[in-house]
Amino acid sequence: MRYINILIFLLFSTLSIAAQEEKIYSFHSDIVVEKSGMIRVKEEIRIFSKGDIFKRGITRTLPLNRSDIHNNLIRMDYTVSGVLMNGNPVNFFTEKESGDLVIYVGDRNILLEPGFYNYEINYESAGQIGFFEDYDELSWNVNGVSDKMTDSVSSVVRLPEEARIISSHCYTGRIGSEDSDCFSETNDDGSLKTLVTNLSPNEMLTVSVGFTKGVVTQPAGFEPKVFTWFDKNGMALVSAIFVLLLLVYYRVTWKKYGVDPPKPVAIPQFSPPDGLSPAAVGMLHKGYFMDDLITASIVNLSVKGYLTIDEIIEKKGLFGMRKDRVFSLTRLKSDYSKLPEEEAVVLQDLFYSDNNIQLDGKYNKDVSEMMQNYRKSLNKQYRPVIDEGQNIKFHIVPWLTVVLYVIILFYFINNNLMHFVINRKALFITVPLLAILYVIYAIQIVRPGERKLHYKSNIEGLKMYLDIAEEKRMQFFNPPAITPEKFEELLPYAIALDMEEVWGEKFEKTFLSSSVKPEAYRPTWYTGTYVNAAMFGHALNSTLSNTMSHSATHPSSSGGGSWSSGSFGGGFSGMGGGGGSVGGW
Repeated sequence: MRYINILIFLLFSTLSIAAQEEKIYSFHSDIVVEKSGMIRVKEEIRIFSKGDIFKRGITRTLPLNRSDIHNNLIRMDYTVSGVLMNGNPVNFFTEKESGDLVIYVGDRNILLEPGFYNYEINYESAGQIGFFEDYDELSWNVNGVSDKMTDSVSSVVRLPEEARIISSHCYTGRIGSEDSDCFSETNDDGSLKTLVTNLSPNEMLTVSVGFTKGVVTQPAGFEPKVFTWFDKNGMALVSAIFVLLLLVYYRVTWKKYGVDPPKPVAIPQFSPPDGLSPAAVGMLHKGYFMDDLITASIVNLSVKGYLTIDEIIEKKGLFGMRKDRVFSLTRLKSDYSKLPEEEAVVLQDLFYSDNNIQLDGKYNKDVSEMMQNYRKSLNKQYRPVIDEGQNIKFHIVPWLTVVLYVIILFYFINNNLMHFVINRKALFITVPLLAILYVIYAIQIVRPGERKLHYKSNIEGLKMYLDIAEEKRMQFFNPPAITPEKFEELLPYAIALDMEEVWGEKFEKTFLSSSVKPEAYRPTWYTGTYVNAAMFGHALNSTLSNTMSHSATHPSSSGGGSWSSGSFGGGFSGMGGGGGSVGGW
């Protein structure tokens, strides 16, 4: 029976441990204010450890700076006199990290067993008392914040015998909160007791005690650093000056160099504008190169009799359920002299070793090299036109201004950290404002060149002809009949402009609908899957572009290529000294 009782006791003990949450359960701080201006603090911290957060022990972080009610920066100092665990001395060491003093409690080589632990940390600190005209004051953040709820946080503030409490307040919540969900009372011995229960994660208890002036003296070397008006308001002033200067610069340079010239009136174009190739039209219209322009070039070469395209459906997988497309391209001519430069690159590089090439979606070195040269050719020919009027040189001043602004911000951060934190609203307003103004300026300072405007106007004219919606307007310009020859001539341009489906519908509506045989049109340069003329260009563009994409992308490449698109005047939680945080290590 005795052994059974022992087993039952061990079982329930194990279950009880497993049910406990690993966190700080209570935090009590006993603060003694001495006449010398020093304070002695004893913190009693009760935790439950499971080995996840508290592996070797706890950490106690204490700030090395605080601000007074005038936002002056005050340096603080701590001397740790001893640490206990469950009433016995325990190893600890301290380190300064990011402007804080961190106390590590425990042994690096010893892990805690699951269970409750009571820690006691004793230290002294100077620079914590505020000295005012009619009273002196201690504002103290009792607990170190934790990311879990703390069941109980309490404190006792003990003053010298000659001092009496003039006023006291307590605050709870996150930094800046004015909530007072706490209990406070003066004991018979003149000490002040404060208590809060169920303190939410990342919240703290702050107590402020105003007492008789002249009893406590200020320690030498801990006088507040008084900041000038510029220290307190300089960041906002500098931010306003930077924004104002940039606005003047933006206005003057835009007025002189960024106002767009008059745009030419777009007139319907019934043939390739200015003799441009389909890829050139697509690049000039979009304003940048895209790899899927290659499809427009291949179709254009086919229409002109340089290539044939054969689409082959291969059935693979169980019962041939999966269908893979393979495109077989065959070169019919080798004379490149009359071709646009980028189309000559296609014929020369794609058929470097043979007059036929199979595109099955697998990596092909010839396709990859052809695409690189194709891209270089188009950029060489038309990038200068697209970049005309970019006015990049006018971006230098805003860039240098931002660099100078960042340097000044670092000055405020390094020399006036407290005011930087308090007045950070200026930063939160200025940085987004500078970014928005720059984006607007970068768009507005661009002044398209006359060549670019001319090309874009004629390209818009071609789009008017290709678009079904413009059909009624076209009647006033006596457009040519949409024959199969006309359809094929402009199909590569429609592909480059992403209008192949619209152009196909227009062709089917105006030509095939009047034909005796509804499916009379079939291109001579293409064999393969064919639904109807309206969808032909769109289906060919999507499937061929996708196949070329995979063929040009090395298997080791990532991303798949780029083929498509003082508290008396009011206090708050967190004011004063103490605080910091409690964690585990």
